[in-house]
Amino acid sequence: MGKKWLSVLTAALVASSVLAGCSGGSDKTSATENADSKGNAPTSTTEPVKIKFLGWEKSSVYQPAIDAFEQKNPEIKVEYVPLVENDSNESIKKIDLMYASGEDFDVFTLNSAPAFSQRAANGMLEPLDDYLSKEGVKYEDEYKAEQQKVNDKRYSLPGKFGPWFILLNKSKLDEAGLPVPTNWTWDDFRDYAKKLTKGEGAGKTYGAHFHSWKDYFLLNLYSAPENQGIMKDDGINLNADNPLMKKSLELRYEMEKTDKSSTPYQDVITQKIPYRDQYFQQKGVMMPIGPWMISEAGGTEKIPATFVSAFAPWPTNNKGDDIYSYGGADPLVVSSKSKHKEESYKFLRYLSTEGMVLTKQLSAWKKADLDKEVDEIISSTLSPDKIDKASLVNTLSVTKLPVPPVTVSYAADLENAYIAEADNYILGVTDIDKTMENIKTNLQKIIDANK
Repeated sequence: MGKKWLSVLTAALVASSVLAGCSGGSDKTSATENADSKGNAPTSTTEPVKIKFLGWEKSSVYQPAIDAFEQKNPEIKVEYVPLVENDSNESIKKIDLMYASGEDFDVFTLNSAPAFSQRAANGMLEPLDDYLSKEGVKYEDEYKAEQQKVNDKRYSLPGKFGPWFILLNKSKLDEAGLPVPTNWTWDDFRDYAKKLTKGEGAGKTYGAHFHSWKDYFLLNLYSAPENQGIMKDDGINLNADNPLMKKSLELRYEMEKTDKSSTPYQDVITQKIPYRDQYFQQKGVMMPIGPWMISEAGGTEKIPATFVSAFAPWPTNNKGDDIYSYGGADPLVVSSKSKHKEESYKFLRYLSTEGMVLTKQLSAWKKADLDKEVDEIISSTLSPDKIDKASLVNTLSVTKLPVPPVTVSYAADLENAYIAEADNYILGVTDIDKTMENIKTNLQKIIDANK
């Protein structure tokens, strides 16, 4: 693992010259020496500490929270820098380069458990346990979404929060005489998809759309209360013996090949179909997706909303099961190289609590008013009337999230290998039994190589 991180940093240092022009000096609390004409001792002028916050959301998302924080804490100024707007993966690559080249920054956000665990394990993040203890804060009393620990240390506070759900074109459901589900199974989802599929050829409307991410090959697993991933929650053993992994692949395959009710996977990957386009152009009626699509359901300047979107909870595997879903909160972290760690922690505590409401995003703060949060999100969209609030509140209220698993630093390698085997199955290169055999063999090799 250390060798892998060393190679990442070496490559980053080589590429860091690309970012050199963006590098800024560090602002510190400083003393300005000014001797007067009579030779009196110099005087001190204390300037606000400035911390740099890196992310990928537009500045307008975080600025209201930053303004409110600065008003309460005039001794701290926060500069937010969106690195690659609306592209979290590319932004994180830039953060790695900036860290490797020694550029000053203090806090940033990450987009996944694998992205977090790799950077926590390799010393890029500041442990927060002592800061929480000094403040007298018990994490479980403040937040409703647990964050992953590494070596029993806490390195993050929860950012924008929410479960995955099913986004639905309510207008299409109304045309088909189907109610918005409030509690359903994957069999119900499959039946809905068949009833919502209309037409043929280029003008066909599919009842469901699945994107190319690994999440769309783990559908049934995401309904489980534990062991939802490619590896078990212990971060040691492969999860391929879990029958829900095989069932997830078969569900995806059967809906496309037998029911012909989901967008063909070959089209998704060869035509690089954007999932937003497929949904908003009404070519895919239902779409499993994450909480970032709540605000987008009200339309954006690039993709306006022309129909009402509703929300349904993640389907269960069996009728009567508790409703679980994949999801959590983006990790908010402090750089281990920050020169203003106390101030950085103070800002993240604010942002992860009352500040998150001001960003028009859901928070993991237990004291937040869910109805108010939803109203704030909906009212901030271009077309609030295109979001079905009742179904959204129900979905957020009934959905449970599991305790985060232990995520290994090589999780991205496992994901890529899993997707490769799933590709072969969905595209007809291997049958399901061979696919499961290959998953067990090839992914285990990756685990063994990283022990």
